[in-house]
Amino acid sequence: MLNVKRISILFGATVLFFSLLLYISKDAVNAADQEDRPVYTVTPLSDPINENYMNYSTYTSETMQYYMLRSYLEKLESTGGGTLILNEGTYTVTNALFVPSNVTIEFEDGVRIIKGTDTGSSMKPAKSIFQFVRPSKAKEDDAFGKFKGEKNISLIGHGEVTIDMDYDLAAISIIMGHNQNIVVDNITFLNMYSGHFIEMDASKNVVVKNCTFDGSRNYLGYNKEAINIDTPDAKTSGWSQIWSKFDAQPNFNVVIENNKFNLLDRAVGTHKYSGGKYHDRIIIRNNEISNTRSDAIRVMNWSNSVIENNTITNVNEGNLRGILASGAVNPTFQNNVFTNVSRAMQFIVWQNNGPGEEYETIFNDLSEANKKALAMNNGHNMKEDFIRISNEEFKNYSKPEKVYLKK
Repeated sequence: MLNVKRISILFGATVLFFSLLLYISKDAVNAADQEDRPVYTVTPLSDPINENYMNYSTYTSETMQYYMLRSYLEKLESTGGGTLILNEGTYTVTNALFVPSNVTIEFEDGVRIIKGTDTGSSMKPAKSIFQFVRPSKAKEDDAFGKFKGEKNISLIGHGEVTIDMDYDLAAISIIMGHNQNIVVDNITFLNMYSGHFIEMDASKNVVVKNCTFDGSRNYLGYNKEAINIDTPDAKTSGWSQIWSKFDAQPNFNVVIENNKFNLLDRAVGTHKYSGGKYHDRIIIRNNEISNTRSDAIRVMNWSNSVIENNTITNVNEGNLRGILASGAVNPTFQNNVFTNVSRAMQFIVWQNNGPGEEYETIFNDLSEANKKALAMNNGHNMKEDFIRISNEEFKNYSKPEKVYLKK
């Protein structure tokens, strides 16, 4: 007779076997689904897959590539996803391209996307290039909230690939909101003017890697991030997508690594916070950041974030910081190298100015382990050889706690 222990072991093994079988079967189904999804390859001279667009009065020499790409993304929504490959050449995009779930856009070596500002017709150009929302929902009010929007979207560059914003005022390269499982890889973003290269709101499991963000113009003293970490919050006026709920959902599990940032206001950051909402597990590592006009990284209501192994060089003069943090909870900021920066890092109490100012001031929460990690940062040619922690009250930064940089 089998004893109870042996029965338990056999039962557990049986459950494990069927669980593994189900897992393998699920993977096999997913792989089969992926294989069944179409792959389309286009050039700048391709016609729309939906030829009806060619009869539109707004189909002009300026908009023909927009309509062509739009038609293929609409087709991919109808097929449940797939791959769109852009062959070498220049593509002018005047209006927003809406990207549905389960879509990979591959840019071959030599692809150049340019933000178009003239449609040659009565149609008004948009202020974005890619929005991660399915085409059928792009004009629907409050279509998505939380993390319930599009998922499994990748923009992958091969070789030299550029998205050139051509200094279009307040324009944004990529808008993501309420998304999951997003990858942006090996793309060079150029020539921003007071917008963002990437606007990231309410998104989960996002990777931005091997990209270059180069060149921006400053506008009326505003500090604009290449990658903006934000919440869709009507009170802060930082988000305006019709298809999004204004639920102040923060981002979760974001990795920004192996990128280059140059000649910008800021590389990565948040400029408004939503009360009681924390972006969780924002990881910024192994990036090169140089020549910023303001604090290179702006942390605002980030919990369990990691900023490590970055080089930050030539932050503009005037007691600006490589990293400025407010509302940082359990931050691990370590092994960064600061060169020609007035202050490596500073933690301060903060409150929103203007929209969102009704939210309470935010404080930092650092453990002794967090402070020990701060001491692992290096500085060269600095005005100060320490990190400032001012956590008493808003605008009272006269007697900071000091953590000295590694020598």
